[in-house]
Amino acid sequence: MKSIHWFPFKHAIIPGFLAVAAALILSRCAFTLSNDPPIARKSGQVEERADRYGTFYVYIPKPLSEKPKIVLLIHGTPAKEVTAEATAKYYITNWSDFAEKHGCVLIAPAFNQEDFSSREGDHAMTGYRGLFGREIAADEWVLRLVKAYQQTFGVSNQRFYLYGHSAGGQFVGRFILTHPEVVERAVISSAATYPQPQRDVAWPFGMGELHTQIQWDENTTTIVNIIPDRQKWLAATQIPLTIIVGMNDTSELPSFPGQKGNNRFAIAQNWISDMAAFAEENGLESHFQFEMIPGTGHSMSGLILYSQEALFSDD
Repeated sequence: MKSIHWFPFKHAIIPGFLAVAAALILSRCAFTLSNDPPIARKSGQVEERADRYGTFYVYIPKPLSEKPKIVLLIHGTPAKEVTAEATAKYYITNWSDFAEKHGCVLIAPAFNQEDFSSREGDHAMTGYRGLFGREIAADEWVLRLVKAYQQTFGVSNQRFYLYGHSAGGQFVGRFILTHPEVVERAVISSAATYPQPQRDVAWPFGMGELHTQIQWDENTTTIVNIIPDRQKWLAATQIPLTIIVGMNDTSELPSFPGQKGNNRFAIAQNWISDMAAFAEENGLESHFQFEMIPGTGHSMSGLILYSQEALFSDD
């Protein structure tokens, strides 16, 4: 059996599906296996690039800084009959003026339904929201893309900036807990769930271990073994993180494990409070904060200026 190790995941193809999965991997890799993520070169326009694991978009500003900051934009759930690719492109297009102002490089991966369960999250343990993926973990794909562009622009030792709205915000909340050492600052906009600092609640909703199988489709099943690293959770509390929610975003949410509250306000505020207590119990002060924006609902575009200001608040 061939195993692919993800941090903090172990992914193995079930023997009964080995032939199908192998054929799928070979067919996809035949023309891309020797290539690293393709590098966008043109400035002042959104470029689409196809990596072996999916499509992503890049924006390089015309006044590029000598040591440019890299900003990752993580899209939310695509609207009905809208592709993840179109959604990622919409996000990066709306952030292009920000990139020009600050001379930073934008990267927006498209988490499609087939490989990252972008819409029907429940059938694959919330998909990319929980950092899962069919062939590569969603967080590992992001790290792969960032590394390629860090090397290109000579900023390999520089931490990057991370933004996510709605389902993308769920990704961000979990990413900073598993990779706190690579994130400079983060913004979560209108997320519905967060990983609670509770050992009795399993990942991706808590700090508890997760040992299960994920059925992506009738031909692809993965084995997942996750043991959250408590020290990384503590390190994450030292990242300047801003959670932003529109005051009109008042819809009642379904019940998810460990979540305290029934709407985005209460769940976010309680998570920040619990993470602050978790940090304090270990001699640290959390750097998480919460902002409520009047006159705005569950809208990426309606919260974008507040998100941008929070992301580069020191500039």
